Amino acid sequence: MAKVITQIYGCEQIIDAQIAAALGADHIGCGFGEVKHLGPQQKNCAQAKEFFDALPENVVRVGLTIATDVDEIINDLSLFEPDVFHLSGDIRDISPEGVQRIRDAFPNLKIMQAIPVFSGIPVEEQWPVIEELIRAYEATTDFFLIDTKDPDSTIGIGATGITHDREIDRRIIESTDVRCIIAGGLDGSNVAEAIRQTHPYGVDSCTLTSYPKFLKEITGRVKDPVKIWEFIEAARNA
Repeated sequence: MAKVITQIYGCEQIIDAQIAAALGADHIGCGFGEVKHLGPQQKNCAQAKEFFDALPENVVRVGLTIATDVDEIINDLSLFEPDVFHLSGDIRDISPEGVQRIRDAFPNLKIMQAIPVFSGIPVEEQWPVIEELIRAYEATTDFFLIDTKDPDSTIGIGATGITHDREIDRRIIESTDVRCIIAGGLDGSNVAEAIRQTHPYGVDSCTLTSYPKFLKEITGRVKDPVKIWEFIEAARNA
């Protein structure tokens, strides 16, 4: 099987991102944009540029937004353009035509579209809606990020730390030629099995490679280097 790439989110500080890169993360992502949809941890466009400029050239820079207003998104990208732009807002609020507007405005930009799946809901019950989304968006995206959606959340898709049935991932991966990165409650203890079950292009971790709240307060940092290393090593050796 081809190498499975690893993607790390949640590096709020440059030092955390640099450690993740040194440990072998292929993609490193952070939320950015001029409107603070994600709260104080979100970077503005100038901060995102400084953050990503501090990383090695071999790292793929992934900028995330939960914005769904295409004009707002185009303005943000005019101020800073990452390697990959991750659309993680409510997928129903930005049409494939809207995504195509972004692609037309920034032809060198790769698009990552989040696909929401749910924990605790049978695969067969979710599949018709998921398949509809795949068919609607696969022509406008370079990557699908398959992540667990909190049904009570109003701030986008993912970052829940909650797993879902990997059969959903497998079905999506087998039904499209779009490169798929799987997420949702992945860490060093379960990522290898998830890879064996689904054969994805890549795996993503945010919540479960971060320190618990009390250690964040003590260290002043977000990411746990040991957990990042365990995640990357497990993915490499799957």
